[in-house]
Amino acid sequence: MKIVMLTGSPHNPGASKQLADAFETGAREANNTIYRYDAGLQGAAQPHFLQLEKAPGMEVGIPDNDVVENEVLPQLLAADVVVLVSSLYYFGINAQLKAVIDRFYDYNHELKGKKSVVLVAGYGTQEDLGAIKLHLQKLQKYMRWPSLGDIYADDSWNQQKLAQHVQAAYHLGQSIHA
Repeated sequence: MKIVMLTGSPHNPGASKQLADAFETGAREANNTIYRYDAGLQGAAQPHFLQLEKAPGMEVGIPDNDVVENEVLPQLLAADVVVLVSSLYYFGINAQLKAVIDRFYDYNHELKGKKSVVLVAGYGTQEDLGAIKLHLQKLQKYMRWPSLGDIYADDSWNQQKLAQHVQAAYHLGQSIHA
């Protein structure tokens, strides 16, 4: 299957990156192809969130060299599975990933019907992950992206518990196949 993984955390290495790396390893071992865009690790040369104002009061334009428009969205349109990876930031997804998700709007109809996976790491409890879980489940439902499995890794500061979540992400990646 063709998988597109979108990550948002600027922390390298961080807990959500560990989940993403493990999932990617498992998915590749299962002979899937993966395109990965690490939105949180893009530098000033690739500001995926930058939109240029054409003129005061007019609609906002996207620069010609925009990586999301030119690379990420075409990969998403061709994908079978979309994997969203975030750290918990004030009970929601991080801004870098949200900026990419907001760009789906012009392609909502073309993106409908794919399968999905969500990987989230947070220092809080499962209760603390409730708002992000609701948000991402609503997004999955709206996009008509049935879940192949989601991991909400609570207490990710605890290395032993995080290791269990990372192992689960690896196995989830391995389970993805046509």
